[in-house]
Amino acid sequence: MSEVSSVRVRETMYAGWLSAAVYSAARLRVADHLADGARGIDELAELTRTHPESLYRLMRALAGAGYFREEENRRFGTTPLADYLRSDTEDSVKDLVLFYGREVYRAYGALPEAVRTGDRAFDIEYGMPLWDYLNTVEDTGNAFRKGMGAATWTEQLPLPQTYPFDGIGTLVDVGGGTGSMLAAVLHEHPDMKGVLVEISAGIDRTMRHFKEAGVEDRVEVREGSAFDELPEGDAYLISCVLHAMDDEQSVRALRRMRDSIRPGGRVVILERIVPAGNEPGLARMLDLTMMLMNGGKERTELEWRTLLSASGFRFTRAVAMPYFSGGAELYAIEGVPAED
Repeated sequence: MSEVSSVRVRETMYAGWLSAAVYSAARLRVADHLADGARGIDELAELTRTHPESLYRLMRALAGAGYFREEENRRFGTTPLADYLRSDTEDSVKDLVLFYGREVYRAYGALPEAVRTGDRAFDIEYGMPLWDYLNTVEDTGNAFRKGMGAATWTEQLPLPQTYPFDGIGTLVDVGGGTGSMLAAVLHEHPDMKGVLVEISAGIDRTMRHFKEAGVEDRVEVREGSAFDELPEGDAYLISCVLHAMDDEQSVRALRRMRDSIRPGGRVVILERIVPAGNEPGLARMLDLTMMLMNGGKERTELEWRTLLSASGFRFTRAVAMPYFSGGAELYAIEGVPAED
């Protein structure tokens, strides 16, 4: 008898139902309302402004999946999983759930048409490119930026503790968001200076991460993008930015770094590498998501080598990162200027 059955296909479909339920709980701020203790369904419905019986059925389903706990008399409390849906926990993923659960989920509904036409599914569904949408819909834009960033600079310490940034006088972090990653690198390298380049909407004007890491006096913040003229540096760090671009855009961005890099410099690209063969891994599904959302892509090692070569760099190594141990294949991909 074959070990393969339709059960696996059915379970895959059920997983989509669960993700929609988790998104709904995050949107209704259920975990926030239960942070101080269990509540009856009527009280919880009043707080969330929902229909009690419908909310009960949602909560019962999520309790069965381990996100909440049903007690006697239709009362519900939290579980460790629910804490990740709270707004006030350091390692919350609520904002990520809000973005994935609505905009990304809806874009996947247009996958067949995107495959037929080659058009971006997000544009099909929303009538505009992703970046325009994020700048137009404030709550989604904020959720996206918060969800993609790190809550604390200490979360980024695995990068400088794994990849050697030694010998760099000035590190330019291109598209570095609120600066958590640059703060971690500077903290581990007291003699290094840093420049954060980010568009206006992505900059944290409070300099929170830099202040908390004690490196504020060694950082300069500049408004700009990867396509603009960049400040000179001994090395350029660009993290999870190029996967949101197609090859032509990525070459443009890398050439900006090549034009500004000092002699003996290097570029460090923190991205995923799609594994060869049919090995399981998250990178393949993330590649599909990038295709649907903004026309970007996750790349194989050969594709990264080709991209660097087209930009005036030579691939030197890829250092596996201890981030996202669940199979996201994240690497520090290093390149040095090719000989002219």
